[in-house]
Amino acid sequence: MSRDRQASAAPPGRTVTFYTRPGCSLCDKAMFVVEKVGREISFRLEVVDIAKDETLLGRYRWAIPVVCIDGTEAFRHRVDEKELAALLCGGENA
Repeated sequence: MSRDRQASAAPPGRTVTFYTRPGCSLCDKAMFVVEKVGREISFRLEVVDIAKDETLLGRYRWAIPVVCIDGTEAFRHRVDEKELAALLCGGENA
């Protein structure tokens, strides 16, 4: 009997978009959580530097990090590990 742990699979094609900018300590902490969840649950990660886009900078300047799942905002400022995992596996967004 194998005791190997297998990673959970999010529904096919799930994409997590992480809006950030350089020097954001909250972003570093949130990315740690996103990467930790990513070791257990498969998803595509897109990291977007808002400083490179005036529209995004205007929208998210004071809100980062912002994490979206399949285009729907799920978190601002902080990412909850269990909630992120549940959202990815359950197929629902916050």
